[in-house]
Amino acid sequence: MERRTVAGTPYARLLSAPRPVAEGLKARLEARGIPVLLETPFSGLPEAALGTYMGDVALWVPEALLGEAEAILAEEAP
Repeated sequence: MERRTVAGTPYARLLSAPRPVAEGLKARLEARGIPVLLETPFSGLPEAALGTYMGDVALWVPEALLGEAEAILAEEAP
């Protein structure tokens, strides 16, 4: 599992997915109270903020909520 610290909080990489899919998953998780960070290969560049990149992006969640995030996505899977 990939880990990093963001503003003092340990985050874990949940998954990578195409940007449109990742945005939908992010919305579902945030609706359930789980903060999500999206990371494109171009993070830090203006393109990343505009959301024009539609390739794979990484979803990061607080490590303490990783299991809950996985369970939410599993219960909502088709």
